[in-house]
Amino acid sequence: MFSSIRHAVARASLRRVANVRTLTDSAAADALKEAGPDSFSAAEKSVPSSSQPPAALSTSAIARPKATEAPIIHIPPAEDPLLNLFTNCIMKHGKRQEAARATSKMLLHIHAFTKAPPLPIFRQAIVTAAPLLRCRQFKRAAKQYVFPMPLNERQRTRQAIMWILKASDGKGGKHAPERFAREVIAVLKGDSQVIKQKEEVHKLAVLHRGNVVRPPRVPKSNRG
Repeated sequence: MFSSIRHAVARASLRRVANVRTLTDSAAADALKEAGPDSFSAAEKSVPSSSQPPAALSTSAIARPKATEAPIIHIPPAEDPLLNLFTNCIMKHGKRQEAARATSKMLLHIHAFTKAPPLPIFRQAIVTAAPLLRCRQFKRAAKQYVFPMPLNERQRTRQAIMWILKASDGKGGKHAPERFAREVIAVLKGDSQVIKQKEEVHKLAVLHRGNVVRPPRVPKSNRG
C-alpha cells in the first residue's frame, strides 16, 4: 500500500517538472517573437561566444618558482682532535674541565693578539714545531750511541705541544693560557726556542744517520 502511494507521488512530481519546462520554453519563444530579430542579434553580440579561445597569458604574469640551491652548511666536528690532544697534555689530576677552559682561553688570547681565527694559527704553529724524528741515546762500553727513530703524526704533535708548554714558562703573562698563546705566536714568527730545539734534533739525527742502516747492538740494561 505504502509503495503504491510513493510511486504515485513520484509520478506527479515528474509531471510537474515537465510542465514547468514546457511553460518556460513557450514563454521564451513568445517573448522572442514579440521583440523581433533585431534584439536577438544584439543579444548575441553582447554575449561572448564560448567557441573563441581565451587570451593567452603572458609569461611575465605567470610567477615561476625559482630553482633555489641548497645552502652550504659547514658543520664543525664535535671535538677537534688537536684541541683534544692539547687538553690531555695540560690536564692535571684528572681535571679535564679546567684544562678545557684553559684551552678555550688560549684560543681567545690568540684571537686577541692576531685578530684572526685562532685554530688555523694554532695548527700551523704545531706543524712548524713538530719534529720528524727523535734521537734515542744509550751507552755501550763507555761509548755514547745515538739511534734516530721516526715518529708518527700523533707522536710528532705531542712532542711539539710538550716543547711549546715547556718554553712558555719563560714568557710574560700572569696566567698560563696567555703564556701559551704568546709562545704559539713566537713559534710562527721564528723567535721561539722550540724552533732551535727542533733544528738541533734534526742535525743530531743527520750526524748519526749511519746508525739507521746498521743499528748498534743495544745492551739488555738499556732496553725498554
